[in-house]
Amino acid sequence: MVRPSSKKSEKIEKAQENDETKERKRLKQLAFSKNLLSQTTVKSSALLNPSKLVCRHHGVDVIKKGQRKNKFLFSFPGLLAPISGGKMGELKDLGTKNPILYVDFPQGRMKLFGTIVYPKNKYLTMQFGRTAKSVMCEDIFESMIVFSDAWWIGKIEENPDELQLEFPRELNEGKQPEYDFKGGAGAMSEEKSGVDKVRKEHVHPVSPESESKDVISVDSDPLLQKNLNGGNELTPVRQSARTAGKKFNFP
Repeated sequence: MVRPSSKKSEKIEKAQENDETKERKRLKQLAFSKNLLSQTTVKSSALLNPSKLVCRHHGVDVIKKGQRKNKFLFSFPGLLAPISGGKMGELKDLGTKNPILYVDFPQGRMKLFGTIVYPKNKYLTMQFGRTAKSVMCEDIFESMIVFSDAWWIGKIEENPDELQLEFPRELNEGKQPEYDFKGGAGAMSEEKSGVDKVRKEHVHPVSPESESKDVISVDSDPLLQKNLNGGNELTPVRQSARTAGKKFNFP
């Protein structure tokens, strides 16, 4: 009885590791070129205003329960329109460094090539209760799967070898105009930030030149000239926004 050579098995394992490392390097470079990943800290151009629910839980304790399974955050090279709920696809090779995700479509399947990265930023999912006593931290994502390459492989019966095919025309040209990807709390925050921005743009410091233009000439106003000649002093009246348009009866 002949035992299998350990050298051959080691060569096979090394070859598989080299292929996996090359694929991982290719996907990471592709992610950097598509701006899915960045080596420097990216600052947001527009800050989101906190919602009323977040402000109500300001200063409370954050509770985190034990987490047994590792959970991954997915990063796609595009946007997914929320057409309907259900099965999205099938995830394979999660035990390796380069998982693969198959997304189901009526015309066939899309094969997404991903790789596991470990970002410096930590992403949390928070659950706010009805009472403002505490906040539950559901998950902490310390690892992310970035899908930087996508193939169209069609149906399994027509393409069992999963060769790369051309994308259908309806997938390239078709869009979902009824979805603007601004739902949830993001739309409210964008509207609030836009209002604040408009207010800031219209507020300008008053210069001495503008103050001199607002001075009313006595000669131009005959009523004011009459009151000054008669010795009657005009009392300035401040009109409040709350009392504007209201009538008051005084005894």
